[in-house]
Amino acid sequence: MPPRIDVIVVCWNDKEKIATALDSVFALGEVQADPGFANVVVSDNGSSDGSREFIRERYGGRVTIVENNANLGFAAACNRAFDKTSAPIAFLLNPDAELKDRALANIVAFLDAHPRCGIAGSRIYNYDGSIQQSCGEFDTWTGAFLRSSAWGELPPFRRFANGAALRGFSYDRPHRIDIAIGAALAIRRELFAEIGTFDERFFLYHEEVDFAKRAANAGWETWFVPSSEAVHEGMGSAKGQYSVESRKQVSRRKYWIKHHGYSWYFTLVAALIGRFVLYLVAAGGALFALRAIIRRK
Repeated sequence: MPPRIDVIVVCWNDKEKIATALDSVFALGEVQADPGFANVVVSDNGSSDGSREFIRERYGGRVTIVENNANLGFAAACNRAFDKTSAPIAFLLNPDAELKDRALANIVAFLDAHPRCGIAGSRIYNYDGSIQQSCGEFDTWTGAFLRSSAWGELPPFRRFANGAALRGFSYDRPHRIDIAIGAALAIRRELFAEIGTFDERFFLYHEEVDFAKRAANAGWETWFVPSSEAVHEGMGSAKGQYSVESRKQVSRRKYWIKHHGYSWYFTLVAALIGRFVLYLVAAGGALFALRAIIRRK
């Protein structure tokens, strides 16, 4: 019998962490009961820390390694693994994440029961047991401005900011959503045939947002599935190796231009710059008023 799901882990110098993810897959009750239930693939982006050798020694033939021979980025590494696999569902798992029992079985069951669900995200916990905010909304111009300017935290504007609808989000039941983060994410392979795989112009971050947007435009659904659970450290591969915020800003800019156009993007930039001009005018006015008061004294 072919596997029901391909578990894909992208690796870049993750020797110290990747066993967390892989061990958790092989410890799942559904995998122990049926080792053929899941096919496990590591897409290695030219690791130089001995990751490939470690995986071969620890797991042998239970894990297939796709050797990319260079750091191609997350989207491209996933695409190389998609090309080498064929199960009806691909499940992306970060190397610093671990699955809880029945995580794969439950998400497969959910997809079986919801044929228009093309993307499904697991419920993700931090190591302290708190729940990570793993769902998001597609940007609007107003929402993007308020989030980028931090004005979205001011009471009059909070309900218009990007993600405002998720502030009271219940992580205890399934929801149809716009975006689920890629740390523990199932994708129906049928979707690739219709909209293509990840856009490799997104080297890191926002590739899953772009993919979810394209899926939604094609009439597919994205769901949050709390019965599939994972624990995620977050930015495990990033620590000390690059600026996460800088990479996110670059990818966010590419996403905005791709899906909203240059006019949308440049008017947003102009508004954000105008905000600083407003601050300077206000500060200058306050200074002028203060100096006038001092002179009167």
